[in-house]
Order: sequence, then structure tokens, then C-alpha cells
Amino acid sequence: MIERKALSPVISSLILSAAVIAIGGSIWSFSMGASTVIAEGYVNDTLELVNEVTERFIVEHVCYDSGTDTLNITVYNYGDQQITVDAYANITTTTTSFMETYYGKVIQKGESTRIDISVSGTVDSGDKASIKIHSRRQNNAYKVYYFP
Repeated sequence: MIERKALSPVISSLILSAAVIAIGGSIWSFSMGASTVIAEGYVNDTLELVNEVTERFIVEHVCYDSGTDTLNITVYNYGDQQITVDAYANITTTTTSFMETYYGKVIQKGESTRIDISVSGTVDSGDKASIKIHSRRQNNAYKVYYFP
């Protein structure tokens, strides 16, 4: 007669080893996936921050065309990448104050562009326009213009 006593501990050892390996593999797989997502997010956020820091633009010139009631704003992008800006003109007269806007002007790197904002109210000599150019990366350029 053959004794089979030793077979039971071997099988239980194999089952426990397989369970430990399966659980360890699952934990390793989950942690590798999570760390990859975190690393990719970190890299993308860092690159976006570099673009935000190197974004450079300025309001070069502002003039008012009384014939068309248009405020002409020239913006120069001297940064390293293309930018998209929104223009806001808060116009203050002796009797009232109103806001005019222009959304989504794309300016290539190294180029100047003109943004035309229609002025809906009446402006007189000496009235003030506070101009804010706001980029989609949260940078701003300001200019104050007094109507002639």
C-alpha cells in the first residue's frame, strides 16, 4: 500500500502560492496603471505650465475710429507659441460705464494683429477705455486709452 500523506501539504502549498502570486500580480498591475496615469498627467501639466510661462504678448497700439465707432487694438505676440486671446474694453464716460468684448482672436508667434471692438455707446473727448487682453492660458496685458 502506498501512503499519500505528503500529497496534501504539497497541493495546499501550490494553491496558496498561486493565490499569493495572483493577488500580487493584480496589485502590481493596478499600481503600474495608476502610476502611469499620474506620470502622464504630471508631464502634460508641466508642459502646459512651460507654455504658460513662455507666453508673451503686449498691447502695442490703440486708436478710435469715430466714423465707424470702432476701437482698434493692436496686439503683438512676441512669445514662442500661438495664442488665443479675448479682448475686453471697459469704457467709462462722464455719465455711464459699459463693457465691450471680442472673443477668440488667434495670434501666431511673432505676429501683430488688430482686434476691432465696436463701441455701442457715445464717447466724448477725455472718456477712458480700460483695455484688458486675456489669453486662454490665463495671462493678461492691460492698456488705458483716453478718447481724443
